[in-house]
Amino acid sequence: MVISASVSPVLLAVLALSIMLLVGKLGEELLSKLRLVPFVGAILAGLLMGPGVLGLLSPSPYIEEFIDLGIVFILFMAGVEEVRPGALRDPMAIASGVAAFLASLLIVYVILWRWLSMGGATGLIVAIAVSMVSAGPLSRTLQEVRVGSPAERSRVFVEALAMEISAVLSFAFLSVRGGILGSALVITSVVLGILAFGRFGLGRILSAAEEHLRTMEVVFSILVGLVFLLGFLAQMVGFNSAMAAFFLGVFASDYLHRNVYLLEKMRAITYGFFEPMFFFGLGLYFVHLDLRTFFFGLILFALSMAAKLALGSQVARLIRVDKLRNFFAISHKGGVDGAIMLTALQIGLISGSTYSFTMLAILLMAIVAPIGYGGGSALTRHAPTPSLEFVRYELEGVTAEELSRTLPTAYAHEDDDVRSALEAAQELDVRVMVIVDGSGRVRGFVNAHDLFRAAASGAMDSRISDSGIPVHPVPTLGRAEPASNALDIFRSSDAQVVAVVDDEGRLVGTILERELLRYLFRSPSSS
Repeated sequence: MVISASVSPVLLAVLALSIMLLVGKLGEELLSKLRLVPFVGAILAGLLMGPGVLGLLSPSPYIEEFIDLGIVFILFMAGVEEVRPGALRDPMAIASGVAAFLASLLIVYVILWRWLSMGGATGLIVAIAVSMVSAGPLSRTLQEVRVGSPAERSRVFVEALAMEISAVLSFAFLSVRGGILGSALVITSVVLGILAFGRFGLGRILSAAEEHLRTMEVVFSILVGLVFLLGFLAQMVGFNSAMAAFFLGVFASDYLHRNVYLLEKMRAITYGFFEPMFFFGLGLYFVHLDLRTFFFGLILFALSMAAKLALGSQVARLIRVDKLRNFFAISHKGGVDGAIMLTALQIGLISGSTYSFTMLAILLMAIVAPIGYGGGSALTRHAPTPSLEFVRYELEGVTAEELSRTLPTAYAHEDDDVRSALEAAQELDVRVMVIVDGSGRVRGFVNAHDLFRAAASGAMDSRISDSGIPVHPVPTLGRAEPASNALDIFRSSDAQVVAVVDDEGRLVGTILERELLRYLFRSPSSS
């Protein structure tokens, strides 16, 4: 990218990073509007502007550094949000996922080796990338396209998690130098060390920092520093730093899900800043596209889908899920696939040409899998909104107090400290909390965002009434009023919560829109 000989490489890198961030985000938004997988838009934007098509941008050393940081953040958050240890509780689904991955890996590798002369580490890397599943995109599809029973969706997700972890471990094994025994020793030592640090050390360090420093911004900086430090130490013993970040995220996920502030900060910097640049960067590493690259990409796509169709049907019998849906479920692709391919390219395990046609196959799978899982529908397919007449009919005879009991009451006392209110909001998974005074009378509500901001400014242990957090007016309903009145309030205003009160104005319960949905779509056994 050349503008003027007088412009320093650093300023050119800043300009390039700005373009990557803006264009990458626009690409994601465009595909989101088309109801397709958003990250594909960022990759295609990078492919278009990079050496693959127009050649306007190329991965300079400065850009590479930011992309490498993006890989670390993407994989750390994948470990935090996709592979929580408590999620792996179905032995049959886990065994099926591991078996499906290994079988797909073997089938694809043998075909690549025998018919395309692609053996050794290169063939294994390609086979790993197309045989694995990205659990994050699958999780979003399962939430948006609600086909099948909840039990079926749970088994499919656990199966995908097992396939993803198997792929990461397989790639880690290939990327470590030192022979089979040496690689096994390094991987075992690093993973056990990360397990001990993530489960027992990280939380204690951050809790101590939070207690003594009183500033959550510093605690967040310590967390980021520890992620990088652990990656550096892993790299020193021959283990890939991005893979180390993935496993640290897995073992630290329980702590981070208990600390909403840190988790929100990590989400913001990862998905708001690094993710669009990372996916855009994946497109920059394509070599110039020609018919041969397209041909190999299509062949690999067809081969991978055929292997997953055969294996997905067999595995579906074991875990009692729909065969076709299972096939499309285990074909989902995302950031972890791309991170593995880019890391393999950077450490010299594959060539630029191999990276390019493999990423083309991954892009095609990323587009097809969510649509196929939904039976040919576009990605985002929400449940139909019930008509107002139906809602009113269902709520007929139901009081506001009865509706408010559908879920726990989201409230805090004005004398509670900010920490307690944040923990309560996290436990209930709500964005607002109703505030009551010492006698239980409603004062208003606060936003979780304002609680986060107060915590970041050092007011974690301050009382809500003394913290300066704005308390907003909250609409109220009497306990005996019709529950349908809550519907009118939500329709006619921007209210986020309705407080149900007794004759003295004391809080009886709270109604969020979730209560309405939970009541309307309750199972027959609960009615």
